[in-house]
Amino acid sequence: MDVGLLLHTRQIIRQEDAAKSFDQLWADAARAEELGFDHIWLGDSVTVLEKARGDCLTTMAALAARTEKIKIGAVPMLPALRNPVLLAHALATLDVISKGRIILGVSVGPVRDYIQRQFAACGVPPQEKAGRLGECIEIMRRLWSETAINYDGRYYKLNDVGILPHPAQPQIPIWIAADRHENGFRRVGRWGDGWVTLAPTLEKFIAARQKVDRYAAEHNRTGKCTVSALYATFNLQSDGDRARDEGWKWMMNFFQQPKEKISYHFTIFGTPEECVRLLEGYVEAGLTTIIARIASDDVTAQAQLLSNEIKPQLG
Repeated sequence: MDVGLLLHTRQIIRQEDAAKSFDQLWADAARAEELGFDHIWLGDSVTVLEKARGDCLTTMAALAARTEKIKIGAVPMLPALRNPVLLAHALATLDVISKGRIILGVSVGPVRDYIQRQFAACGVPPQEKAGRLGECIEIMRRLWSETAINYDGRYYKLNDVGILPHPAQPQIPIWIAADRHENGFRRVGRWGDGWVTLAPTLEKFIAARQKVDRYAAEHNRTGKCTVSALYATFNLQSDGDRARDEGWKWMMNFFQQPKEKISYHFTIFGTPEECVRLLEGYVEAGLTTIIARIASDDVTAQAQLLSNEIKPQLG
């Protein structure tokens, strides 16, 4: 079982002195590496002030220079906001800087007003975001492995285009987020090295993984999408009720929304024993990876519980 830690970046930006220092972020990354987490993750948002955070690519480069072994990813990243050639070049360079430690967890983005406005602000018609994501993945993978490519897509057309450096890895892993829509599962099966899910029940997780495998087989990719990653939010306490109370208070403050507006997030608030019991079924059903957001201001204590009491019991 791989366990990754989502680093809190939004609070840093909200602070009045945010422009002066990201030192807390560097400290959190170093601590995650010391505790034995397998990867660290950043979010991705552009122009959405209530969800503002530093540019994920720039910050990933700094994290790569400040860590040694831990993998570094962005989730959910929105590649369609960016030109695929420039993005492929930036990510390949990042992979070389990090000596092959970059992962991507990509998404089309939800159908919400702030996402639609974000795409429009970046010059991408919102109705094109799904099609552009598929073409972006195809272009990046070819640029990462071929000397020069030609590409004749609906949204992008390239003639004799190549980039250097190529990534340190043969290919940068691309995990694709999908939960509710059939087209999302098709994307994972067709293009994904892995699948990222918020599946709130074991039954939904099993059904969705079966769909991913079926679509992978349709594209002759059986066994290619090996990762099943659960994106969940944790608050762990010896008192389960306290964990649930503190976890939801933190979430409402973080998202600045009432509980009913953010209940779609998969939350695991309770004792470590309750957490393990919940996740054991997912592991038996094929869960390989956890991406953990911590719903607490005491990130260090929560990260230690995840690393020392949860991860070892999940295999």
